[in-house]
Amino acid sequence: MTPRAQTRDPELTRTRILDAAETLFVAQGFSAVKLSELARSAEVTKSLIHHHFGSKEQLWEAVKNRAFERYFTAQMAMLEEAGEPDAALLRRSVEAYFHFLRDNPGVVRLFAWTHLEGDSHCGELDNQLVGAGAEWVRQAQSRGLLRKDINPTHVIAMFVMTCTQWFEAKCHHQHWPGMGSDAAFLEDFLKIFMEGVTPRE
Repeated sequence: MTPRAQTRDPELTRTRILDAAETLFVAQGFSAVKLSELARSAEVTKSLIHHHFGSKEQLWEAVKNRAFERYFTAQMAMLEEAGEPDAALLRRSVEAYFHFLRDNPGVVRLFAWTHLEGDSHCGELDNQLVGAGAEWVRQAQSRGLLRKDINPTHVIAMFVMTCTQWFEAKCHHQHWPGMGSDAAFLEDFLKIFMEGVTPRE
């Protein structure tokens, strides 16, 4: 397919560019990928990449958002359907994020690259989801379902960072003596985490 033919189907072209970019960014990170390499992989011209995404930086953001979108959509639906706050929803949210990372190793690598390369930009989806989660925690605290002396955003951050680190560093810590499986770690973490946020008598 020639670049001229691809312009007749902008959605296909955009998807081809995103697919190629995700593969390269997962393997090499943002900094190491050259636009010319990306264009060859997607079988498009560099001008088409600029046309659809503006810049390599904007393409990087689009790749991250697409990779995170499935979890974002499912988690937002879970929050919206929950009705009144329920401590069990926090547990289900931890499980959902843990399983999302387990089932999407490419996303884990993308997250790892953002950390290694000092990418401090939080995407709109990330900010929106953390904000919604923290607000849910705040409401649960006001109803006495979760302890009130903890920053709601820190509650979200604790499980997000623990789950993310478990998978980012798994190649290292899986060899520690006595280290359990994914399921065993999640079970133990939930015991500690849920007990930690439970209101004190």
